[in-house]
Amino acid sequence: MTTLVTIPGIMSDGRTWEDFSEAIKTRVAAIHNADTTQDTTLEAMARRAIAETDDDLVVIAHSMGGRVAMEMGRLAPERVKAMVLASTGHKSASAEEEPVRLARIAEGNAGMAEYARNWVPKVLSKANTRNETLVASIRKMVEDCSAEVHERQNRALLARPDASLYLGEFNFPVLLITGDEDHLSTEASHGEIASLLKDAESIVIEGSGHLLPFEQPQAVTRTILQWLDRRNIAQL
Repeated sequence: MTTLVTIPGIMSDGRTWEDFSEAIKTRVAAIHNADTTQDTTLEAMARRAIAETDDDLVVIAHSMGGRVAMEMGRLAPERVKAMVLASTGHKSASAEEEPVRLARIAEGNAGMAEYARNWVPKVLSKANTRNETLVASIRKMVEDCSAEVHERQNRALLARPDASLYLGEFNFPVLLITGDEDHLSTEASHGEIASLLKDAESIVIEGSGHLLPFEQPQAVTRTILQWLDRRNIAQL
């Protein structure tokens, strides 16, 4: 039996991969949405997902979730059958990143509603910032994230490992997808990740910023399903 593991990004939940999960549910034995809210490190988040699932895994992850997925590949390579990484990164935190994240933590502690109002437009494509329905739905999800979880996730990201040290050991196929207007996880940075992997494909999806699964859910779903078919991972 193969379990599909979906992993959300920071301040996100099962809504991240809702459309994809609905599209693939008839092809999978089980779907597990990883909990990234309780643990203080990415490794611990990965260990939780591994412990809460059985047998082989196909891992689909966004942003921070991609870093958790990489840790799953490091910790349980024999169980991972394939991996999809959307809008993510692989390097450890730089010295310049710490004050930025500490400022975000302070802003979140002052009020997640205001934080969401300021943050969401910064991570969407230019066109999607004018999509009031989309903006409202993402703001609601961010507001549903407590300040405590927001801080815990930011501190986990500050302590993240350098995945470039072990990505070359992965023996399973990896699909990398990012948006053409994603300034955090660019086509070039995904190319760096792909160059470190034994078996990787990198695709850019038009009309999206960093929140790719929300901004272009149909294109994301189609791209992943087509890749799974090409790689003969048709029935999970």
